[in-house]
Amino acid sequence: MTAASARAQKIGRLVLFVCAMGAMSGGLAVPLPDKTRAPVVNDVDRLTLRESILRAFGRSPEIARQAAQVGVGQAQIDEAKSVWYPQVGLTGNVGHSRQYDSSGSLDNAMSYGITITQLIYDFGKTSSNIKQQTSIRDNYRFKLMSSMSVVAEDTALAYVEVKRYQALIDAVQKNIVSLEGVYQMARLRAEAGLNSSSDELQAQTRIAGMRSTLEQYLAQLQMHQAKLAVLTGAQASRFADIPPGLAEQPVSLDNIDYSMVPAVLAAESQQQSAEYGVDKARSEYWPTLSLQGAKTRNQTRNDAYWNDQLQLNVDVPLYQGGAVSSRVRQAEGSRQMAVTQVDQAKLDVLQKASVALASWSGARGREQAGGMQFASASQTRDVYKNEYKLGKRSLNDLLSVEQDVFQAQSAEITANYDSWSAAVNYAAAVNNLLPLSGINIGPANGLPELK
Repeated sequence: MTAASARAQKIGRLVLFVCAMGAMSGGLAVPLPDKTRAPVVNDVDRLTLRESILRAFGRSPEIARQAAQVGVGQAQIDEAKSVWYPQVGLTGNVGHSRQYDSSGSLDNAMSYGITITQLIYDFGKTSSNIKQQTSIRDNYRFKLMSSMSVVAEDTALAYVEVKRYQALIDAVQKNIVSLEGVYQMARLRAEAGLNSSSDELQAQTRIAGMRSTLEQYLAQLQMHQAKLAVLTGAQASRFADIPPGLAEQPVSLDNIDYSMVPAVLAAESQQQSAEYGVDKARSEYWPTLSLQGAKTRNQTRNDAYWNDQLQLNVDVPLYQGGAVSSRVRQAEGSRQMAVTQVDQAKLDVLQKASVALASWSGARGREQAGGMQFASASQTRDVYKNEYKLGKRSLNDLLSVEQDVFQAQSAEITANYDSWSAAVNYAAAVNNLLPLSGINIGPANGLPELK
């Protein structure tokens, strides 16, 4: 067994076990398509990122299709192996048949019997076909794992967006509370004759503006919740924190393990399949040896007799008009194309990881700057409030610093969740998203432990 086949079997068991355990743990299933039934979204109290991904696995038609394709690939292997087994058949004929030999002629009215054919050796035709079908089955498995990575990434990104707008809404609500406090101060000072009533109007205008921003964020939150609900089939009222391991994963473009990336493994298995295809095409130049036995009952007009047969058949292709050489050239061309697909898959992984890393680094820098700005603006706000009470600052100064506080906090939140999105993209690129989301691969048989 090749290393690629071993990895394919390991990931295949992982995929099937994850889907099965996800179905059992969450009451999920991978249903057959039903054109008369609309997708159902159920209400749940709380969702975690792990539960969201598992639910998305059970709901995705693409994953169900790829899983069925793996079954087709296994059946193709069994079909290729069947050539090595005896081929047994029944024969029967009814009608006039005349045979001539040295003793005269013999008329047959009916014949029936059994034939058995056993392949002895075909110079690699069947073995190459079995290896090729095994590589194709492995390719289906890796494509299934790649589809799971795509679904997990889409689900995780939607989950991050929900958490983002929840944080922004919380920031807006806190700012509205703070502005209402400013309004109360302005109203009390206006009633005491310390400033004009226009200060109250300015504060009310600023509060109205923040309420408009709040409605915009609420609309965005509902949109991303709806997207997540479609992916998972669950509409939650609460969402758990994002696993901190996503932000703590090792990041290095020089140490990407391409042997664990499904897209690269799928391309490599396709290359292996093309190489076996070349071997299979070349083996058609060689003969095929088989042993054939038959026992036939012939019924004449006046008598009946048995005809026994045991022969060694040799099928030698001498000339086929260049068909075999053409198939060899086609197979060699397919192998060359498969080699380029492996390189392209690695470049795609590197590009996606590089972009994610750059976005991650930039977001971290913006988050630190936003945090410093927020701390400075919050301190300034406290000073301005005291000075406004003493009449040393105008209301415009206080409203302006309130806006600075909100903008700094919004920038920090936005940068924080931009870094989470980049972390998800990087983890998906290097096939590390599932374990970081809580779907861990245990030591026994390479199967996951769903804790």
